Amino acid sequence: MFSWLTHKKWMLLVVGTILSLLLVAACGDDDDEGEADIEVGPLKIGVLVASTGGLSDFGPNLLLAAELAAKEINEAGGVLGEPIEIVPGDTGTDPGQGVTEATRLIEAEGVHAIVGALSSGVTLPIVESVTGPGSILQISPASTSVALIEVADNDFFFRTTISDLAQGGVLSTLAQNAGYDSVCTMHINNAYGEGLSGLFATDFEAAGGTVPAQVPHEAEQPSYASELETCVADAPDAIAALAYPESAGVFLREAVERGDVDSFLFVDGTKSGDMFEQLGWPAAFDGMQGTAPGFLEVTAGADFDAAFAAENGETPALPFLRETYDAVYLIALAAEAAGSVNSTAIRNELRDVAGPDGEIVAPGVEGFTAALALLAAGDAINYEGAAGPVDFDDVGDVLVGAIETWHVDVAAQELVSDESFRVDLTTGEVTKIE
Repeated sequence: MFSWLTHKKWMLLVVGTILSLLLVAACGDDDDEGEADIEVGPLKIGVLVASTGGLSDFGPNLLLAAELAAKEINEAGGVLGEPIEIVPGDTGTDPGQGVTEATRLIEAEGVHAIVGALSSGVTLPIVESVTGPGSILQISPASTSVALIEVADNDFFFRTTISDLAQGGVLSTLAQNAGYDSVCTMHINNAYGEGLSGLFATDFEAAGGTVPAQVPHEAEQPSYASELETCVADAPDAIAALAYPESAGVFLREAVERGDVDSFLFVDGTKSGDMFEQLGWPAAFDGMQGTAPGFLEVTAGADFDAAFAAENGETPALPFLRETYDAVYLIALAAEAAGSVNSTAIRNELRDVAGPDGEIVAPGVEGFTAALALLAAGDAINYEGAAGPVDFDDVGDVLVGAIETWHVDVAAQELVSDESFRVDLTTGEVTKIE
């Protein structure tokens, strides 16, 4: 059914070969990890999300997930015997503001690592101009662009979400199963939108479909009439909204008012109940489907949902909550393993505490307490988090993850998860999660 991944194997091989050559050229015979100074705590983690701008529907809840992790870690004794601190930053879903905030978090707030950003278009310049050159560990829970596979990061950029190599193909299959022969894409003009649109188009056209237009758009325009005109010029069966809520909310309303196309596809960027609520839950979207990075069915995930709801009243149907939570835990465990809050030292331990070797440890107060005891005894640990195993490859990516499909239920005024699939990008295997 999901034969699209067979077309991905050659991409992964090519990317892996290129990256290997780049790493060799950059590092020569030197130790890639290098020397790291011992620095005492407390550990300060910057959480760089979007409280304003195009992804503001997501940022506040992701910050709450990070704060939940910190609360549990501190209840278990903290890191190196001291409470850890979460220092928030707001990218505004803007590359320039993101770079400024990342710089502030490091230089003014003294954070030792950063969780974020959300938008790939914001994460890229931060990695290239701030955290990579500055040797500051950065873990994004939400930036899925394939462009980040090759970013020049000095091996200081990691992510706890699977890349769009997975989502693009599942979206293509969703379109095929819906019976669409042609789909145009309205994509945000950044690394995320452009990359996901390209991956979708490649897979969809390889399966016999057509993508008559891939139309980029800028964020937060008052109207997207011109872009929509280009998108629907060849009367596609559907529009794929590969965007963020603030911009998608505008062009989706305009598309419904135009009436040229009556079918839509959505992705993680447009999986926002707030956006559909602001649109008034129009009947035109009822039953329309989308994709998003999901999570594997693990005990720690259910425990996270319960803990988040107990702390905040409910656990919203948003992607990347668990990945944010896991990122904080990984930084804390790596710092404890390093015996230091020095960012290079933390980075040097990150792959080891994430596994796959060592005794499996989980998040939560009991899990972190057990992990501290194992590390104190000199034993290896393998953190398996709320989103599932987090085994980083040579470029800091996880190659096993989950993609879910979901739909809009207008009557219930909610976004409903349909199916989840375990995706292994190393083997091309896709398995439905029962």
